[in-house]
Amino acid sequence: MGKRKKAALLAVAAVFAAWMLWPRSLAKAFDAEQGLAASVTVSGVRDGKSWMDTSEQYDLEEGCARLREVLEEYSYHLCLDTLTGENAIDGKGGTDNSIHLYNVSAQSLISNGTARIFVDGRVYRVGYLGSRRGTALNRDILSALRGE
Repeated sequence: MGKRKKAALLAVAAVFAAWMLWPRSLAKAFDAEQGLAASVTVSGVRDGKSWMDTSEQYDLEEGCARLREVLEEYSYHLCLDTLTGENAIDGKGGTDNSIHLYNVSAQSLISNGTARIFVDGRVYRVGYLGSRRGTALNRDILSALRGE
């Protein structure tokens, strides 16, 4: 392979990597200023039996300004699951809270405290190394919804 072909291949690879890893605004992907519905599912294992609680529900006609502020602090980027069309996020290593947000424009955002989130039917990644950023996102969304 000639030097020009190698250089061209490296340039294409660099552009592709930059496109994949470029941070995109979570606030632009999900409009929290519109009316929205949210549910929090808490699950775990107690005394050897699994349990799930879905009683925490929110119905906000005016949207949630604090949630909008939280989403402005976070970004997401493409990952291999985005490109392959994966339609599920793994809960391993996440929090015991799974948050489902929906607005009146039929946009959705699902977060379970892992490094991956689900936005409008596609899997993306929050943060670059580990799930710390996803855990922080879950914590901050819950605080905004609960008014803490």
